[in-house]
Amino acid sequence: MKRLLMIVSAVLLLPACSDAKGGGSSSTADRLSLVGLLRSVPDTAENRGGPVHYSNLARVRQGEHASSSDNDIALLDDRSSRRLFLPDAIGRSVFRPEFAEFAGFDSRAIDATLEFGLPPDSVAILVGTMKAGDVQKGLAASPGGDQLVNENVGDVSYFSLGKDDATDLKSVSAIRPVGQPLRMALAGDTLYWTRTRASIDASVAATGGTAKSLADDAHYLATALALDAAAVVNGFLLSPAAGESWITAGLGETFQGESSTVTIALLYADAATATTAATAFRAHVEDDASIVTKAPWAETLTVTDVHTEGPLLVGTLTSKSPGIATRVVLQRDDLLQF
Repeated sequence: MKRLLMIVSAVLLLPACSDAKGGGSSSTADRLSLVGLLRSVPDTAENRGGPVHYSNLARVRQGEHASSSDNDIALLDDRSSRRLFLPDAIGRSVFRPEFAEFAGFDSRAIDATLEFGLPPDSVAILVGTMKAGDVQKGLAASPGGDQLVNENVGDVSYFSLGKDDATDLKSVSAIRPVGQPLRMALAGDTLYWTRTRASIDASVAATGGTAKSLADDAHYLATALALDAAAVVNGFLLSPAAGESWITAGLGETFQGESSTVTIALLYADAATATTAATAFRAHVEDDASIVTKAPWAETLTVTDVHTEGPLLVGTLTSKSPGIATRVVLQRDDLLQF
């Protein structure tokens, strides 16, 4: 934890206009880490206003390589208590056999994911071993694939299916569940997946460093570093939405069969505020109830550690309800409101 404190302290000294990407060059951030993927999120008011969703499939697999997509999905389900969070673009479809046929890759090619933006125009970032030729072949074979447009700009391959702001029911498939337009770009090991070219271009620019990303913001960076230090499988970055006193929040989870470990990281304006909040957070979990389920938090969560590292509050909890981090975010429960 001492190393994390030193990193966070250094990060918070960075000026807001720093040219550092994720606190340094790409060599300092693992390509599958939350910090690494956060570099692809443009720093806009819209992206700050909504949650950033992260998942690390490689951490779930723990080096095991499945012989088929079916076996890989079974492995992921088993080791994440069936609670692995996946971007909306693939979450409902990657389990279907035709997904690989039309996307050009299956679940085994995905090592980590990120999702940001407001639906239906959210952006999914997939990091892994996807190949441009395979993606092009798959898209061309999909319903509506005869309209595929492929463009190469530098080291980035762009793919486009469907008309902007239009749905085509004849093109419904595992990769276009309602026949929506599909825009993809593949740059190295990173695949961008959304509905508009403008969203793709903004994300590619952020990744390349020609536009600011949320990883350039010291507050988001410090929170993401804390979740990476906990090696979370599912992770969420949040900004205040209900009068919370923290500046940015991180909520992450790892899985152990019928239980899980939840990590929270709340960044405050100063160390004194974080220290006061640490006491209040423990009392909140031990004494208060969920505004969604009405059940006491203590029936599900047990605080094993709450401490501060300068302005950063870091809490570790055990949970009897795997997937609770996702539920808290999606249902807007009050775990982080105290």
